[in-house]
Amino acid sequence: MSSDEQQLREELQQLREDYKTLEHNFDIMSEGYQESLLLYDKLEETYHELEETNKELDKARRRAEEASQMKTNFIQQISHEIRTPLNILSGFTQIITMPGMELDEATREEVTRGISDNTNRITSLVNKMLELADANSQAEIDRNDTVPAVQIAAQAADESGITQAAHLDFDLQMGDGSEVAMLTTDLQHSVRALSLLLDNARKFTQPAEAAVGAGASSKRGRALLRLEIDAATSMFHFIIEDNGIGVPAEEAEHIFDEFVQLDQYYDGTGIGLTVARGIARRLGGDITIDTTYHDENGGGARFILALPM
Repeated sequence: MSSDEQQLREELQQLREDYKTLEHNFDIMSEGYQESLLLYDKLEETYHELEETNKELDKARRRAEEASQMKTNFIQQISHEIRTPLNILSGFTQIITMPGMELDEATREEVTRGISDNTNRITSLVNKMLELADANSQAEIDRNDTVPAVQIAAQAADESGITQAAHLDFDLQMGDGSEVAMLTTDLQHSVRALSLLLDNARKFTQPAEAAVGAGASSKRGRALLRLEIDAATSMFHFIIEDNGIGVPAEEAEHIFDEFVQLDQYYDGTGIGLTVARGIARRLGGDITIDTTYHDENGGGARFILALPM
């Protein structure tokens, strides 16, 4: 073999080795590229997770600020609502204790009625605040009363004042078998939960405070309480429907939070629905809102109080 051939062979061998080296280096670079891609994907995923976390934290912060403001509004409103009847009671007290003051029968009856009404108003506010303290309790309420469902409905209607409300028409309807249905519950608490829902319907079927005397709608309020047995779940349903301002679907759960009032121009403390749901759940039931319900004008609300039979 000539020296030229030998040199050619050596160069060819070197080329083969260089190629293998390049191929190896390329494989290493390719693996590094793939690892870089995976790392990039992981970083991008982490970034999106952090972005979502920041959104949730921002939402939680705004909720906390909203809750703090609602608590402040609640305290201010409760202070106002207690101060008003106290001032009225103070005025009546000055009248009846004034030396030499003689009252005719009509005035005496008016004063007596005013004292009774405003005392009851203060008592009701204090009771609501006490109920709010128990609203988030997980302790079950003993169900030692066996009572007709219609008794609960009748007592709640009277307690809420909905039957005497001049601005609306109230109707009570019975589903199949509901007129003789018996519930094993706590009568006082079940009546209270239902009366709070009926009171809610009473308030939100009348013009808002800001609208009174300013072209408020003349539409007459309507509220319905329907009693039904849900045989599939052995639950009894008290269904309350009204043609009031309604509840947006996105607020369906939010309205059960403490101090929430969707319209500040309506009378109320923002704790009635919180207390009602708390009672219902401690009785083994629940309160829900049917977001599919709308009256003929696109408003209205339907709440369902479910209690075990």
